[in-house]
Amino acid sequence: MDEPAGGLDPPTAWSMCELGIKLRDLRDVSAIVVTHGKENVSFIASTYAAYGPNGDVILMAEKDRLCLINTRIMMLRSGRIIFDGSDEELFRSDDTYIREFLLL
Repeated sequence: MDEPAGGLDPPTAWSMCELGIKLRDLRDVSAIVVTHGKENVSFIASTYAAYGPNGDVILMAEKDRLCLINTRIMMLRSGRIIFDGSDEELFRSDDTYIREFLLL
């Protein structure tokens, strides 16, 4: 998916990210999501979908409860991979380019 939330108003962009999470977690759909939005990366990589007690779908924040190992982040610069790992590793990176991106 190339910029699935790009150019959308914030509530619709958030809904697109939620749909991606639901596909990943409830339907076992693999996808590559291309985005320039660090907020999309953070949300998709740290949120999971599950069925609630009444069969409804709920989204839960990862926090300290588990690690979503099925979500990997890859960052490119000038066509070269400069990062490949988890969201936790990305946000802890000391790479200058990555730090500047995260501060934007």
